[in-house]
Amino acid sequence: ELHYEVVLDAGGTHSVWFSDAVREELPASVAAKVEMTVMGPNAPAETLALTIDDSGESWIAAGRPLNGNDVMVKLAFVARGEPFEIEIPYLAQK
Repeated sequence: ELHYEVVLDAGGTHSVWFSDAVREELPASVAAKVEMTVMGPNAPAETLALTIDDSGESWIAAGRPLNGNDVMVKLAFVARGEPFEIEIPYLAQK
């Protein structure tokens, strides 16, 4: 089983980490073609191609700042030759 953690930052810097079934960290290279599409009510959709960070532990991207609570992020990637896709709501902290 493959698990992932997505961190969406209000400033626009986003990260994705992968782990196995017992939550042991996996190298970022376990996935490929990692992409996020940020969709909000006040701006056109922004598609971000993530890259592996310098440590090889996560995927990162820098995009526009996130505004409001009506933002959805679609995460897509390929792992073990299989495509995955999920939509994640962004909830701004108060």
